[in-house]
Amino acid sequence: MTDSRNGTYPQTPSVTMWFDPVCPFSWNTARWLVKAGEATGFDVDWQLANLAILNEGRELPPQQQARMADSHRVGRLMAAIRRDTGSAGLSAAYFTFGEHYFDQSPDVVDDDLIAKVLTSAHAGGVSAAALTDSSLDELVAKSHAAGQAALGETGGSPIVSVDGHAFFGPVLTSVPTDDQTVPLFTALATLASTSSFTQLQRPRPAH
Repeated sequence: MTDSRNGTYPQTPSVTMWFDPVCPFSWNTARWLVKAGEATGFDVDWQLANLAILNEGRELPPQQQARMADSHRVGRLMAAIRRDTGSAGLSAAYFTFGEHYFDQSPDVVDDDLIAKVLTSAHAGGVSAAALTDSSLDELVAKSHAAGQAALGETGGSPIVSVDGHAFFGPVLTSVPTDDQTVPLFTALATLASTSSFTQLQRPRPAH
């Protein structure tokens, strides 16, 4: 028998994350989940959320409008990659995208980035044309709706489900340190298994 207090589990947890590729908080959560999975032995089922759908009809400042435009276009691309290559391909595409979009060339989606994303996912049947292919909107909407249904109410990105219990979040302003990684996942798994738990929130630090 293994012990979750030591970073291992009696059975491998089932973990799903719905994310919008252009959400900076999701980028932190995704990197944390990968670290936690490597430490404790679970894989993540990667699924798409979409902030453009979530914010449809809302008046947003210009910077957020630009990000929603990226959400709309990149969501189509990632949906095509997920359709053709599954969760593993989507994961490869997302982490290549995130390293450039957030860490190297902030908020820039260009031909060079798209080529790198497609190569990393081995998505030979997908091209940059997916960014403007409205026929992919149905796939994006279906995946986004599945995340909302798992949560049981309207929620943003990310949504993380552990053994069928979904949360909006955790919303992370940075990637937890190595010594914080497994304890945070253990805490989330404990909350997920506590039937009476519903919500926990604290103010976001000012930057």
